[in-house]
Amino acid sequence: MNPSHPIYIVSKGRWESRSTVKTLQRMKVPFKIIVEAAEYENYCSVIDKDNVLILPQSYLDRYETCDELGDLKSKGPGAARNYAWNHAIQSGASWHWVMDDNIIGFLRLNRNKKGLVYTGAIFKAAEDFVKRYYNVPLAGFNYNSFCKTTELLAW
Repeated sequence: MNPSHPIYIVSKGRWESRSTVKTLQRMKVPFKIIVEAAEYENYCSVIDKDNVLILPQSYLDRYETCDELGDLKSKGPGAARNYAWNHAIQSGASWHWVMDDNIIGFLRLNRNKKGLVYTGAIFKAAEDFVKRYYNVPLAGFNYNSFCKTTELLAW
């Protein structure tokens, strides 16, 4: 079982490590990775070309950094996230997922224990949960460090 909505990975400079790509491939979950034009060939050398999207330069040019540094530093993943949003809409998707490129796995917290997730069912379950409500504009998973398991202390 896989998600009903497309998954996008925003990435820069990590074609060698590809943590999120490897994780989703292990889980057999389809995805697209968004990269800058200068790194396209590097990513295509290790990822199926059909899964690699080039971030149009116009998204970088128009992206507002909201600081005085502007083009003097990296603009971060914001422009690529905006492109993912527009790409999803243009492909007919009503929702989409966007992920960073450094995810090494997904965990499920159940009964105070964390277990590694091996399939795309976790995405489908999250989609089904959110679809129960009409007023959820944005949803996603918690970081591992935000959901702690606890041990009961014996007094």
